[in-house]
Amino acid sequence: MLELYSPNFELLNTKERVTMDLIKQGKEYLEQFDVNPDLMLDTYSLVYRYLRKTGKIPHNLYKFFIAAYYIVSRHPFAFPAHQSKAEFSNQFDLPVSSLEYSVGKITTTFNYICILDDMNYPYFIDPKRDLSLKFIKSIVRSKVDKKMMQFLLYEKPINSQILTEELVSEILFEHKAFPDELMRQLYEIVFELVENEFKDYNEYVSLQKKVFI
Repeated sequence: MLELYSPNFELLNTKERVTMDLIKQGKEYLEQFDVNPDLMLDTYSLVYRYLRKTGKIPHNLYKFFIAAYYIVSRHPFAFPAHQSKAEFSNQFDLPVSSLEYSVGKITTTFNYICILDDMNYPYFIDPKRDLSLKFIKSIVRSKVDKKMMQFLLYEKPINSQILTEELVSEILFEHKAFPDELMRQLYEIVFELVENEFKDYNEYVSLQKKVFI
């Protein structure tokens, strides 16, 4: 017979209730300010995931809600988002140093990609959940597979830089999967993805040297 009760199950329920109570408190706190309602569910979700992943409650939880809102509001498609950290922090009466600390904790926990536009304003990409990045990764993987087959079948050499330029052009102008104002930043992301994809082909480097050098 299935046992419906166990101390571990009760403990799990207790932790979940505590977490949800904290999320509700943060929700009430943020709603005092002039925030974008379209970003709030993503903000609460990010804090929820952070609390569950770390298993710790920050000393000042509210600043983590503010930091999560800051991160969510600065996706690359928000470009241009040229509000300084000081201006943003002043809206919530939060020291810039507290914002930077909390943003750093969250982005490090989830390995966020941070890019800077040409004016050094930051934008954040969730490497596991961002739909645009997943689409970009899919395009890169498909293109690398084709180029690899061309290399193996027809001995056509592969230039990662040229391939990256082709991919960036396709992503920006055919699929519009990234703001074209951030072309340079996209190039850096795609180039790293291309290089990582080639690592899956263990014989790529040795084959290229054997055939072309």
